Amino acid sequence: MKLPTRLNFLFKLGTVTVFFMISKTQTLEGVTSKVGEDEHIILWDLENCTLEQAKQTLADVQYKYRLGDIYITSDCEGSYRAWCFSRRPFKEYLKILLDTEHLDWNFFWWTVRRGQATLRTSNKQGRPPQKVVAYLKGYEPTEFPDKMVHVLYDTGLEKRGVVVKLGQVSKRV
Repeated sequence: MKLPTRLNFLFKLGTVTVFFMISKTQTLEGVTSKVGEDEHIILWDLENCTLEQAKQTLADVQYKYRLGDIYITSDCEGSYRAWCFSRRPFKEYLKILLDTEHLDWNFFWWTVRRGQATLRTSNKQGRPPQKVVAYLKGYEPTEFPDKMVHVLYDTGLEKRGVVVKLGQVSKRV
């Protein structure tokens, strides 16, 4: 029997619900979307889709927002990251993300929370190196930013884990 590498604990104490997680993690390197004062390049993290679905949704938002070239990378089937060096204000960037199907909602949540996106550039444990798997010709010329912020961050090896509920966490009504 294989033990889970992530446990989510949820319990209720009166009117307070407590959640914590125990998980195996890995440290990854990435870059952020912010390249100037309220200026962001467009980064995406797409999940649970085919390459054709990823290309179609990105082509749709590329056309709608008249974005530059888009480079799609992947290290496993169903998981794609995309890069576009068009620069947009943060509020417009969020609209672009919301118009993108198959968006990883954890990526969106952290983008909103931090006020900038972070897209990994390093390899996840147990996966091959990322490679460019598609290119979409854009509608505006772009340049690679002179300076990008590189960050290190920790993430769980598994996206979901076993949930352990203690006490009456929920009930049917």
